[in-house]
Amino acid sequence: MFKNHFLIGTLVLFLAACQTTQQQSRPDNASNYEKDLVAPQLAGELMLKDRKVFDQPEYGMSLKYIDENFPEDYVTVYIYPIARVSWDDTQEVVSEELQHVMAEIESASKMGKYKNVKPEATKNVAFEAKGKEFVGKKAQFTIQMQNKAEYHSEAYVFISEDKYIKFRLSFPKHTARENTGLDIVKAILPEITVPKESEYMFAIRESHRKKMIEQWMKLIMKSAKSEGS
Repeated sequence: MFKNHFLIGTLVLFLAACQTTQQQSRPDNASNYEKDLVAPQLAGELMLKDRKVFDQPEYGMSLKYIDENFPEDYVTVYIYPIARVSWDDTQEVVSEELQHVMAEIESASKMGKYKNVKPEATKNVAFEAKGKEFVGKKAQFTIQMQNKAEYHSEAYVFISEDKYIKFRLSFPKHTARENTGLDIVKAILPEITVPKESEYMFAIRESHRKKMIEQWMKLIMKSAKSEGS
């Protein structure tokens, strides 16, 4: 059991490290978000304001929505490849990614972007829409800006194909809106279709699968030598 966890953890680190060393020009065989990503232009009272595809394929793309009735609200969706060779255990994978999201927010707070961040709750999320079940995880927290304005914030993580779909929502605490963060997720998520695994990411994952086999064989040989001595 320990050896399996060691290998899985090592591969996640290998793939994450690869993200920071890729060239900035976008490879031709990476996901074509402009062509293949489908997202709603309108979702309830929300309107798609901006689509941004990042140069580095590992960062995917972002969608920004606005509600003219609540101009201070922040509704951003991020779609990006899963930095793993396997994501069969959905709950484990989304839980780990949500921890990364919260760590990023805490780091931003320490760097001075926020005056204070107060975690409130983390829980599983599941709902059905358009004949499909969506399973993910959410975190709720309060953010206090440097000007002392407070926002109720929520983060959601789901999986589709080989990609995460992450929601970051923030509402001023004085805002009396009827719909919750989950209502917004339910309005947008079922309407999103992500590109399938790209040749670019498939090649990266295959490379790391080979590293996994090599490391596994080394561990077996080392164990056999230890038992034989």
